[in-house]
Amino acid sequence: MKKVRQGNFDFEDKVWNNISDKAKDFISQLLTYKKDERPTAEEVLKHVWLTELGSLAVDESLALSVLDNMKGFKVEQTLKQATYAFIASQLLTKAEKDNLAKVFKAFDKNGDGKLSI
Repeated sequence: MKKVRQGNFDFEDKVWNNISDKAKDFISQLLTYKKDERPTAEEVLKHVWLTELGSLAVDESLALSVLDNMKGFKVEQTLKQATYAFIASQLLTKAEKDNLAKVFKAFDKNGDGKLSI
């Protein structure tokens, strides 16, 4: 996120290996740093990646099922995280919590509040 905010990002990470060049181009256009060089909403909606996706047939019942599964997963993960946070907060002293926060911030290289592999 730091790189995006600075307008200096790339797609070198392995998570981008299976993402099409058209999708990467679409994202790059959306993340154009200089406002006056960024495409308008109308221009973005005409991007080849979106227009090609719009022509694909989608099984609506399958898509709704996947969406429901994703919602359930998010809720379950959020509940787990909250539970772990509560348990940890009850077991640690303030000094220990402060020390853990410092360690976490040191590991959180990109500043997004999550630890990357």
